[in-house]
Amino acid sequence: MYVEIIGIIVIFVALRALITQNRAERLLYINVIGFCVSAIIALVIDTPFALMVAAAFFICSTISANAIAYTLKRLDEEILLE
Repeated sequence: MYVEIIGIIVIFVALRALITQNRAERLLYINVIGFCVSAIIALVIDTPFALMVAAAFFICSTISANAIAYTLKRLDEEILLE
């Protein structure tokens, strides 16, 4: 049941990522998809190795989330020259 709920969330967020025109929102939606993938890995494959893979994927998703936050901060500080 949890996998189906997370799958619905992933589909909804993926559609939002395709529809949105704002780059900042799109990056955040892609970040949510990354976290959902690690949860699905941990739930579907019920072995200790799958737990390690899900943990590694989660850590990499967290690092990418930090990169996204850094990019968004730089976008706010960026001065556009016309």
